Amino acid sequence: MFRPIHALRYAVCLCVLTGALAGCAGLPPGTSPVAPLHKAPLARNAGSQTDLLYAGVKQRAIVFTYPDGTFVDTFKTPFLIQAMCSDTKGDVFITAEVQSKSGAHTGYIYEYAHGGESPVTTLDVPSREIPVNCSSDPTTGNLAVTSYDIRNFTPMVEIYTGGSGEPKLYHSAELGAGPQPAYDASGNLFVISGGNVAALLLKGKQNFEKIRLNETIGNVAHAQWDGKYFALQSYAPTKHNGENIFVHYFRVQISGTTGTIVGISHFINWRQKNAGQSWLQGDTLVATPGNSITFWKYPAGGKAFKVLHPSDPSQAVTVSLAR
Repeated sequence: MFRPIHALRYAVCLCVLTGALAGCAGLPPGTSPVAPLHKAPLARNAGSQTDLLYAGVKQRAIVFTYPDGTFVDTFKTPFLIQAMCSDTKGDVFITAEVQSKSGAHTGYIYEYAHGGESPVTTLDVPSREIPVNCSSDPTTGNLAVTSYDIRNFTPMVEIYTGGSGEPKLYHSAELGAGPQPAYDASGNLFVISGGNVAALLLKGKQNFEKIRLNETIGNVAHAQWDGKYFALQSYAPTKHNGENIFVHYFRVQISGTTGTIVGISHFINWRQKNAGQSWLQGDTLVATPGNSITFWKYPAGGKAFKVLHPSDPSQAVTVSLAR
């Protein structure tokens, strides 16, 4: 049974550096409350005209200015952060998993306005679906969310028209566990889990087409359009050297039903065992390996040029541009 979209009626709590936690009222179904404290508006500190870097760890978001990496604030969330993406307006979407007191798991997508610390809207996914990641169509504002059925891990793609309302549901036999979505500049949606097959939904079409890659790659942790190619955070599965499996970015060009890897970016000391997720912003790639938030040049790769050290290891990351 599908649950309709509902506007969030609670304030997400701010967690200051001293470790104090703020509390929330009117949480979504199945969410445990947190003890109340004062909160300070994040936008007051960051400024609405400042580009921001959001990083997520478990039930907390950390915000920095971008690209300089100055700490802005952190706020508590009453849900487990799975991944993050942002749209052309600078809004941030967080795919989340909520666990009720009974142990049941539910998925939501929370939308935050640029510089805000409280969600402005919540999108529901179908029952028993847990969202994996998201991507915003720059031509329409449609939001694509990939998810899996918590009972059997069957993948699904939900597309929310204009980033709101009830989604249209898509299935594709070409997708495996943890599918990653990416819109290109023309509004075509590419989704891949890894291996040598993917799925492509051309703008205006109703069904995904099978795309076969010319090489096999490992599990994909993030997919994004880099302005010219689909860029995939993955690794070469045939080059295992014990723990030293390194993350690469594979640049894929689509022609018809074939995906050709036209370039590979290599990154020093970015290991697959604690790779985290990443975000491409122009010629910069921001990733969350281990206990750091690390900046590399893209597509050059090589040695990192900046490293932030938050108090907790981050998983999800996105850049929200001021408009």
